[in-house]
Amino acid sequence: MCGIDDNYISLENTLQQVSKLGYSTISATNGLEAIKLIDSKFKSLSDTYSSSFYSDIDQLKSCRISLILTECNLPMISGFDVSQAVRAMKSPISDIPIVALTALPIGEIRNKCIESKISDYLAKPLKIEELEKVLTKWISEN
Repeated sequence: MCGIDDNYISLENTLQQVSKLGYSTISATNGLEAIKLIDSKFKSLSDTYSSSFYSDIDQLKSCRISLILTECNLPMISGFDVSQAVRAMKSPISDIPIVALTALPIGEIRNKCIESKISDYLAKPLKIEELEKVLTKWISEN
């Protein structure tokens, strides 16, 4: 799972909740860093897969990004732009569920999420029960 937030405290809180639910995480503090991180993870997994054939398939599965949690309002590149950049990447990266995190009223960002091909959204501050429902829904589908 990849968490993206420019507010360190908010990012740490999100990552702690995700960890409590049993998921491992990587993180970024801005949209540009996130895109580079996601792209590099994909390239390293592709290299592992092509060089090891089936022997490291469990390692490959454990390293892949299963979901991206992104704040909408990020410096440099917004969460909406991160989503569009991920959707433009090759499969399977382009198929990763993306969940927007926002302190804005959901009604204000709903259309922008749809336009940016964001899979779902959660209001801040996060409630662990709501986070668990969304993670279970999107990760189990993939």
